[in-house]
Amino acid sequence: MNIHQPNNPVISRDMADFGIPGVVIEVDPIEAEAWGAFEETAITEQDAIDSEIDVELDAEAEQ
Repeated sequence: MNIHQPNNPVISRDMADFGIPGVVIEVDPIEAEAWGAFEETAITEQDAIDSEIDVELDAEAEQ
């Protein structure tokens, strides 16, 4: 019997267990953020606006 099935994970709070197959590390949101789990990768509002303009210009050039 394989005890490391997805429906039967081993739960740990010790980061030393990180990387062990079948082990799920539980952390609170503050710890997760400190370890970089929630790295912001969104583009800026201005980048989004600029990319929309590029699409419009490309569509006009194809006509």
